[in-house]
Amino acid sequence: MPPPPQQGWVALSDRGLLTPAAPDALLHHGLFVMELALPLENVSLLLDYQANVGWPRTFAIFHDRDTGIILLHRQGSAVARHVLPGPLPQGRGTARLSFQFDAPARQWSLSFEILASEHPLKITAHGRNPLPIPLSDLQSLCTQPRPSAVLWLGFTEGAAPPNAAPWIGLRTTIETSLGPVLAGHLKPGDILLTQDRGPIPLRAAQRLALPARGSFAPVLLRAPFFGHTQDLLVSADQLLAICGPEVEYLFGTDAVLMPAGSLTDGRTALSDQRRAITGSVALDLGTPALIETNGCLLAIGHDQSCDSPLRCLQTYEVLTLMTLLGRTPRRAA
Repeated sequence: MPPPPQQGWVALSDRGLLTPAAPDALLHHGLFVMELALPLENVSLLLDYQANVGWPRTFAIFHDRDTGIILLHRQGSAVARHVLPGPLPQGRGTARLSFQFDAPARQWSLSFEILASEHPLKITAHGRNPLPIPLSDLQSLCTQPRPSAVLWLGFTEGAAPPNAAPWIGLRTTIETSLGPVLAGHLKPGDILLTQDRGPIPLRAAQRLALPARGSFAPVLLRAPFFGHTQDLLVSADQLLAICGPEVEYLFGTDAVLMPAGSLTDGRTALSDQRRAITGSVALDLGTPALIETNGCLLAIGHDQSCDSPLRCLQTYEVLTLMTLLGRTPRRAA
């Protein structure tokens, strides 16, 4: 089988296979992930893939709030029935259904969890003898129509979904030694102008194809609250600089870093789930730095533990600041 595609995804909804595969290739072990909009209907068919070319094949998922989840997988005469007994966790927001399978090791697990909940709850069932999945079926399964409650689905060869990583939209303009350049046009060796470290050559620009709904939904930062004249599309965990008297009052500094996902208020910053897949790019400068895009400062290569000229806020500090700001943040320029 060909090497796994970017970020470890083999196939994604509304896109299909991310890397071409041989017609008879099989996914012997991996993880199926489906994210759902809550609350779900009491009884529903979440996924129903049926094929009869060559031999009968089925990959279907049934949901009942009290009974639980049933995943029915058929390959010819072999039929596997995987059950996650209910009752299922209740709530609003986004739920993730995960089916991890390893046909050579003859083991599987099926789990259901509510994401971003104050009291996260996850239930899991385990069993034996799962079936491998033909990659040609993944193409059809990921591109067929599905219920509106299914935000997205995908397959990866890993034991967990690929980690989220900061990224910026392909049409975001970045300041370089040659002037503003669209992020999607940047290439290694281009000189980026950073606010804190001066000109730095770009080490790598990794193009990504990622889900754009549910827990992977990007954030649209509206102009002129962030960028002067251009809306900015970034990942929810992309750090950006925020300044203002509230920042100075709380933290005794001119500006701080906070994730874009913390800024969503439905007006100045939106959770953007208009598309199923987002084209994006992750930039690598080889060192943490602040880059400018249309008047907004984005942190590249930063995390909570890095040595940064700006403080990276903890979750409780973000909540305190957003309350004081009255949900109207100010960009750092």
